[in-house]
This record gives sequence, structure tokens and C-alpha cells, in this order.
Amino acid sequence: MSKREKSVEVTIDEQKLPDGQTMSVLKIGDETIGTVSPVEDRLEAQLNDGDVYRVKTVDEGVELLLRDYHLHRG
Repeated sequence: MSKREKSVEVTIDEQKLPDGQTMSVLKIGDETIGTVSPVEDRLEAQLNDGDVYRVKTVDEGVELLLRDYHLHRG
């Protein structure tokens, strides 16, 4: 028996940091699942559980956050 596909609304909110940089906040519905933000000369994707990963692009960070969300909550 296969699972029915669910429609999920994913949004990315851009927030300005005090230093002028932009942080991307990834949300599924009303739940924030993580952020992608610039740190020094790189980008970091941070999960809500505190895990931090270095990424090369914002898109890579968003994909990582979505994979983790679906792996652990799906």
C-alpha cells in the first residue's frame, strides 16, 4: 500500500542581521525548521536541534534543511 502524497507549504523568509547581512529562515507551515546565514566568509545551515553545517550556497543549505526535516519528521 502506498502513501498518499501530501501538499506542504514551504516558505523562506529573509531577515536582515545587525551587520547588514541577510539570513534565510526556512519554514514549513508555521514551523521554523532552520536557518541559512552568512558567518565570516562562508554560509552555515543551522537546524533547530543545534546542528550546524557549512554550505556553499543558500540553495544547498535549503536542500539540506529539507532533507533533514523529511528524514526525521516525515
